[in-house]
Amino acid sequence: MVEEIKIVSDLSKDELEGATVVTGFRGFGLVGYLVSKHLALSLGSSKRGYILSPIMPPVVIVEDDGPGYPFDIYYSEGKRVLTIVHRANPEREVQDEYLHTLSLWLREMGVGRVILVGGLNVEFMPREEKHGYRWLANRHYKGPKLEAPTMEAGLGVVGPLALLYMYLDYLGVPAAMVLPYSVAERVDYEAAIRGLKVIGGSIIGVEIPTDEIEKMASMQREILETISRMIEGEEEKESGGIYM
Repeated sequence: MVEEIKIVSDLSKDELEGATVVTGFRGFGLVGYLVSKHLALSLGSSKRGYILSPIMPPVVIVEDDGPGYPFDIYYSEGKRVLTIVHRANPEREVQDEYLHTLSLWLREMGVGRVILVGGLNVEFMPREEKHGYRWLANRHYKGPKLEAPTMEAGLGVVGPLALLYMYLDYLGVPAAMVLPYSVAERVDYEAAIRGLKVIGGSIIGVEIPTDEIEKMASMQREILETISRMIEGEEEKESGGIYM
């Protein structure tokens, strides 16, 4: 067991200075996980490290590119994109420390911008919606302005995505959220596809193929939903049966 958050990686500041970072969490529709994972695969990213916590989610998932830990770090040298794949959320007891430590590390590495992706409850989607997502940027963000409107007054983001956004703003790291409208009760592949298209086409400048994730929508839906139930079952056990 480690006593503090540890970022285990061979990446250097020379490699990451000015790079784009993409990450998300297990929220509505698993959008944050799906987008970050498939972005890493599509860019041909290599696994370059992982993050350890004093309380680790007890999950190792074997995927196409090998065993996946709860918090893995991938990097595409060609596109200069760092992707942090969260297969599980940091445990509540260490979530604040985890996100603060991650924010500090990203600042120390001199990254150019951080793109946070997650699902926005589809119940708030306007009837005549054309874009299928909303976005939000902090005061340091100087990247591309996206086509969709920013998130409307009265709406909000909760959980680790919100905490990471706040710490990045405090530490002066440019960051933006991309929030595709998503259903809350199941894996939402369509929302993930929208997120991939926005991040790939409008921010990174790369067309991300979505045929693979469209196939996964039919081939691996049951697998991902089983994994989701397993992780939620562990979280409920550890919290005494109370889950929010």
